[in-house]
Formats: sequence, C-alpha cells, structure tokens
Amino acid sequence: MDVAIGVIFLVVELFCIALALLAIVRTGFLRLSSSVGIARDGFPPGKAVPSWSLPDLEGHLRITPARDHWQLLVFADKSLEAFPELISGMHHLSQHNQELEVLVLSRDSIEDCRTSAQELDLHVPVVPVDPAFYGRYRVRVMPFLFFLDPQGIVRWVGLASHEEQVVHAWHIAQVPRNQQESSKVM
Repeated sequence: MDVAIGVIFLVVELFCIALALLAIVRTGFLRLSSSVGIARDGFPPGKAVPSWSLPDLEGHLRITPARDHWQLLVFADKSLEAFPELISGMHHLSQHNQELEVLVLSRDSIEDCRTSAQELDLHVPVVPVDPAFYGRYRVRVMPFLFFLDPQGIVRWVGLASHEEQVVHAWHIAQVPRNQQESSKVM
C-alpha cells in the first residue's frame, strides 16, 4: 500500500512539474510575440550588421556595408501590399535623399519578387534573399527596417508601416550618435 501511494504521489508530482514547464514555455512564446519581444528583434543601434553582397532583380550587385552612402534595408515580402503608405515613404526617401539607398529584402522566390515589384510599382531595388538571411538579421515580423550608416552600423531599427514613421526614423538615424546618447542622459 505504501508503494502504491508513493507511485501515485510521484505521478501527480511529475504531472505538476510538466504543467509548470508548459506554463513557462507558453509565457516565453507569448513574450517573444509581444511588442516587448519584437522590440528586441534586429540589431540594436550602434552595432554593425553582417556584411553581404547579392544581386537585385535587375542583376546589379548590392552590398552592405555600402561604404559611401546610407542604406535603408526593408525586410518585407509580398505582404508589403498591405502597407501602401510605407511604399510611398520608401519612394519619398529614395527620391529626395541621394545619400540614401533603399533596398527591399524579400524572402519570396525570384518570380514572386518580380511580380510584387511590378504590381506594387516599386521604384526601389528588390533583393531576393533566402529565409536564413532573415534569421541572420534577427527579423521575425515584417515590415522591419534598418537604417545603416555607410559603415554598416545600425542607426535606427524597428517596425514601420507609414510614410511619416519612415521619414521620422530617417531623421532620428541621422542624428550623430553622441547627441543621441547625451539626450538619453538628460
């Protein structure tokens, strides 16, 4: 009888431990998909991004870090069609800032990238990348943006869906790093 009680107690204890572990894992996943979790995506400002060189849809080689100009990397696929104001913001920045190169990095197939670029009337280069590329840049949610200085250092990172957000982020990205840090102290 003592053995039976011991076995029942052990089973109940293991069940409680399993429930506790399940609750911890579920809380972790909820936290990752929360705004706090998403804010940790990408690379923090001040960090260098991994370098790469890939052809765009036109066959022109695109390189990060650019060394001689700023870059706006827009991680987005065909879901970009849901953000027409972001597209107009990308076009606005591209047309009015010669020192800024705007690139859309899509994990869609080359054919889907071409179709999307035509349907959305994109006036910026689209670079097809493999899904692992998003992982190297720690991107889980789209559209996700990086403003990089010529050395490939992140100056602004985050989600954006409207022209005003992108233009504002561009202005913030250009503020010298020492001014950004001193304004945090005050």
